[in-house]
Amino acid sequence: MQTTQIAENHIRITRTLFDEGMRQTESGAYKKAIRKMALVLFFIYLAVAVWLLYTGGSLIFLLGESVFLGALLFWLTVMLPNTRRKSKYKTMTQGEHQIPERTVKFFQDSLSVLSGTGNETLIPYKEIQNWKETKHLYILGCENKKYVLLDKDGFINGDFQKIKELIFS
Repeated sequence: MQTTQIAENHIRITRTLFDEGMRQTESGAYKKAIRKMALVLFFIYLAVAVWLLYTGGSLIFLLGESVFLGALLFWLTVMLPNTRRKSKYKTMTQGEHQIPERTVKFFQDSLSVLSGTGNETLIPYKEIQNWKETKHLYILGCENKKYVLLDKDGFINGDFQKIKELIFS
């Protein structure tokens, strides 16, 4: 049940802001898996290098392996996450070239996210698990891996400190 409005935040989710939020909320499991894979690949590379040096093998082969390993790690750490973010942003914009806008209204027991298309989502505060801060955003982490982006400069009334006290006290 919505009662008196406590605060309101308006955000235009540009691709830059979206990427900033996604980088902050990306799964730690993916990053951890990449680090493990890089470590395994490094030890395999080291073993091949030692074997090549021991047997007097071709250093050109080692150079080729170095280039391949570098390209693979670049793709896994930079290109693949960027492609995933781009795809999610395109899904959010529904293929249109308009910048999505959201208005988040905070009430006593819940918040309401109103999209530019008029769709409204109510989120009870009990579903909010944590919050994060980036250079331009506050990010509320909810159940089921949902996130609410708040523009630091987008508060029309109220402020994040008041919201934080309301939600997490």
